[in-house]
Amino acid sequence: MTSNELRKEFMMIIGETYDHYGYPEYCGWIEGLLLLERKEWSQRGISQRLGEIFPESKYPTSVPSINRVLKILENYGVVERTGSRKTGYRYSLLNSSNLVSSMLLQLQIVNEEFIRRLKDLESKKKKKDANLSSAISYQIDMAKAWNNAIEKLVRIGEEGMDNE
Repeated sequence: MTSNELRKEFMMIIGETYDHYGYPEYCGWIEGLLLLERKEWSQRGISQRLGEIFPESKYPTSVPSINRVLKILENYGVVERTGSRKTGYRYSLLNSSNLVSSMLLQLQIVNEEFIRRLKDLESKKKKKDANLSSAISYQIDMAKAWNNAIEKLVRIGEEGMDNE
């Protein structure tokens, strides 16, 4: 296989993994592109380059489509946006980002919101309902346990990256 074919396969593997996580496949394509061709990219530049790499794409690689995906990746802490609406935005990969740690950190954010909402629900209770209290407490404890595990995993990953 040529280097270009291997690069495309690399991007497809990341894309399929994003798809398994429930996100658009081209989230992975953009992350892969930013990993392979490290520079600041405009939305139009990303769109054009992905169109070259994936001409038979089942997903649109239009600028508006790329913009939607960049917002997802920015929320996950995968990409960084610089510039302004007036001068144009530029996107680059954050040095510490990778698919797995981004998904773990997103899970942690979701868990924090889940915990907050359950605590709000618990505070609304007027009558004693032991089963509801127990169920809420169980869910909060499990979400906190997962967040602790995620923190440890991310720390281990960061330490591993520092040792390389």
